Amino acid sequence: MIKIALVFLHLTANAYALSLPKANLSESLQEQKQGNEFLQIIWDTDKVIADVETQVYLKKIGNEMSTYSEDPAKHVDFLMLNDASINAFAGPYGYIGVHTGMLLSSDSESELAGVLSHELSHITQNHLARFSEKTDKQTYIMVAGMLAAALVDNSNASQAIAASTVAGTAQQNINFTREHEWEADRIGTTMLSKSGFDPSGMAHFFEKLKDDVNAQEFLRSHPLSINRVSDAMQRSSRLTGDYRADSFEYQSIKARLYYHQHGRIKLEKSEAITLYMQAYDAFEEQKYNTAQDYIEALLKQNQSPSSHILAGRIYSKLGQLETAQQHFSTILSGESAVYYSAKAYFENKQTQQGIHLLRRYLKKNSGTYQSHKLLSSLYVEVGSLDRAHIHNAKALVLQGKLEQAIERYERAKTTTRSQDLFDIIGVEIERLEKRIDLYKELP
Repeated sequence: MIKIALVFLHLTANAYALSLPKANLSESLQEQKQGNEFLQIIWDTDKVIADVETQVYLKKIGNEMSTYSEDPAKHVDFLMLNDASINAFAGPYGYIGVHTGMLLSSDSESELAGVLSHELSHITQNHLARFSEKTDKQTYIMVAGMLAAALVDNSNASQAIAASTVAGTAQQNINFTREHEWEADRIGTTMLSKSGFDPSGMAHFFEKLKDDVNAQEFLRSHPLSINRVSDAMQRSSRLTGDYRADSFEYQSIKARLYYHQHGRIKLEKSEAITLYMQAYDAFEEQKYNTAQDYIEALLKQNQSPSSHILAGRIYSKLGQLETAQQHFSTILSGESAVYYSAKAYFENKQTQQGIHLLRRYLKKNSGTYQSHKLLSSLYVEVGSLDRAHIHNAKALVLQGKLEQAIERYERAKTTTRSQDLFDIIGVEIERLEKRIDLYKELP
């Protein structure tokens, strides 16, 4: 099943086979339906990384870029996928996926922002819908290729069938997609400039990709040419300003991803990042006293949220909860700090305080899948199974798994003793059932 999902993901993402409908009520529901199906496919690959800081960071920078887009009200969301290939894609209903290989291959935060602004431009300019309208007759070819790939037991053969199908369809429409790429370059560069990132970030990044064998999937769906790169360079060179430096958050996340991919610390020019990774390595190796020494040395020169989060995690493992919470409390407005603060309470047997903190945050914010799963675990610890099921249901909704979410809500109904909570659960079930029924009525 995962193999099928992976094939379908690459077909839809790289060739833009799923449409992005126009903005009336009926079409909006169609778009949401396709987006919901797309979400399930992504999560079923088991590629979505569990690291809360990385997911929150990607959503933050992506949502910030979208405020400078040509349609800031358009729905967008971002997911980091654990894959070493250099790829990013825009799916229906504004879902944008970024491979860890893409972030690791970036040399600056402006380059990463450039990729995001480019994908956002595909969304805001309805390129998926425009591609789908042009290639309606080609859809059967792609579906046939997907089914053929799924039926072949040999994984290499499956990938070859899928790749040839996508490549053939993309080649027949190369002029059309290049038109979209030029448009996304132009709009994305403007987006970068408005957000304070170096607008040359996109052009520099794409220039590096031309001859990179790890970027073939990206290049297949984002055709590059010398003229296009040159044009992007010239356009960005006309824009000047005092551009943003790389954030410590970007640097630390990139360093951690490298560490987990290669199993070692990368040699860094920055002393602060070196200290951070030495503390992180010791933390991962459960050498908490050593990690404490490194983190204290880091905090003398760097007071970034990333440093305080790691410090809090280290002190939590040392059983020094008060010190841990002092570090988290400096940045409790962000989900990452709230998540690890609640987890620290959990680890140190103060579960109710963890519940209070995370529950209060999730009442005001949608939160990530990981935060809802943690709150569910906290409720299990204190025996509140009804609320545990509720947050498991909310986590499933974030994965697009609406029917499974209803099943969880039904379990919550059977375990709750609160009439008020019973009624609230009923409303949530009714809302999801109505949504599913509306989707089923669509073609």
